[in-house]
Amino acid sequence: MLHFSAGAEVERYVIDVTRTFVAGEKPTRFQRDLLNLVLSVERAAIKRCLPGREWKEIHLKAATELTDGLIDLKLMKGRAESLVEQGAHTLFFPHGLGHLVGLGVRDASGRYPGRPKDETPALKNLRMDLPLAAGDVTTVEPGLYFIPSILNDPKRRRRYRRSVDWQRAEKCLGLGGIRIEDTVLVTDNEPEVLTSAIAT
Repeated sequence: MLHFSAGAEVERYVIDVTRTFVAGEKPTRFQRDLLNLVLSVERAAIKRCLPGREWKEIHLKAATELTDGLIDLKLMKGRAESLVEQGAHTLFFPHGLGHLVGLGVRDASGRYPGRPKDETPALKNLRMDLPLAAGDVTTVEPGLYFIPSILNDPKRRRRYRRSVDWQRAEKCLGLGGIRIEDTVLVTDNEPEVLTSAIAT
């Protein structure tokens, strides 16, 4: 599976977008299931991009939905909320849900002024921790990956030995992964997807 991460710049303002394709072959049912899972989580997360919503809550909800899907696909075992609380989801979703964009690809992301870093395992890969406001432009980019250096790490294997069907996960190591990313404008009404014309 191939990722294309791209963007455009107009009068110094930028966007960020990613699409995933299966190269040179027909997608398997499992690949389609993964794609549909990531796409449904992305669409749900975009709807939550409203003024006053805390970004880390949007991230946690997306992580829980991805984990629920991985449980349905028999890759993870347990309750999604508990697995996310332990940080087990980061085996397959190792990055934050998104970042602000504007005059730079990662424009003014980070923490809200005066807010300490949240050290909980569920949020260790969070890229921004702030409430959204009308006028913010953010990416929404859930993903699921099968990264050998993560899934073959002995420390992670020991820590999450009961959380993953490791035999099944090992069979996925050649898949790469799926990420779908769009750039979203937060408005006083519904979020506006600035990259909606780019086919998923």
